[in-house]
Amino acid sequence: MTTRDIIAQLVEANGGATVLDRIHLPYADPKAGPAAKFGLGAELYLPDIDRSLLRTHAADFLCDFWSIFPDQVDEFLRSDARRSKPFKGDPRAAIEQDIAREKPEEGYSGALFGYVDIGLPNDDVPPYQASLLVSRSGDPRPSFFQGWMPLASPTEDLHIATLRDRFLVWCQRFKPLHGSAGFSLIVCPGMEQNSVYALQLMTRFPGFDFPSTVGFTREVGDVHDRIKSVSWLTALSDELVAQLGGLATMRQALEPACTVHAYDGGVVIQAGPTPRLGDTHANDIPAEYRIAARFTRPVRFEDYDEGLFRVPKDLNKREETLKWIRRFD
Repeated sequence: MTTRDIIAQLVEANGGATVLDRIHLPYADPKAGPAAKFGLGAELYLPDIDRSLLRTHAADFLCDFWSIFPDQVDEFLRSDARRSKPFKGDPRAAIEQDIAREKPEEGYSGALFGYVDIGLPNDDVPPYQASLLVSRSGDPRPSFFQGWMPLASPTEDLHIATLRDRFLVWCQRFKPLHGSAGFSLIVCPGMEQNSVYALQLMTRFPGFDFPSTVGFTREVGDVHDRIKSVSWLTALSDELVAQLGGLATMRQALEPACTVHAYDGGVVIQAGPTPRLGDTHANDIPAEYRIAARFTRPVRFEDYDEGLFRVPKDLNKREETLKWIRRFD
């Protein structure tokens, strides 16, 4: 029985996707710990604006994420450090001090983490993560903010409404070029290459997004008006809305199956009341995701040189990436 079949049975047997917080995708050697966990994620790609303002946004994003989970998020990774360090209380002062150490033109990266013990002797995948990269001045690649969280809190309150509400706030506050949020794989920071173990899972459950901000920005370069894919929530800037025919056209094409949240700077398309995993083995491709994907296809990036994730040796990385981003077509 494959990993994807085992996970499918666990989800069904436990009455829903909250079981995802208690399981993981193992390496070929199970003793090595988790190659990935599962939960909710969000990513935002930022416009090329003043780097001082982007750094202020960066501090606001990290601090806002901590404020959502103050009892769980307790480690900070500085821009020049290899290991995160524990902290207590509000991390804003430490974050702002770290940001101020370099000139704004030099760019910035930082992260917050929160670990959860799921009973594994080796576990380096924090299910609470907020990280970002402000590109240095002159770098054509967009900056990005990203965050992940378990599906539910320690008291089993779902984080779905939290994800939607904060994503809308972040879009209003940071005015992204585009972004998305929904079910996601969660990996150890910097270890996205573990995706070679995840492709079969992503193929079966199309609702999973893949954490590929670094790979995506490397591929798109200075192309800032094309999205990676759609998810439960998909953010589009005013420029992208205009390319798709305008807000009225969008509402006519998407509603009532999808909800269109307009804000000052763009829109967020919500594909159904809750995020969905789907299951290709049951011919279950969420209809709302299909509608959102087909409407936004004209502004989807497909000009990949390599691809977003590793694949088994007998497969082509670029071809599998294109199959995945077209999974709702």
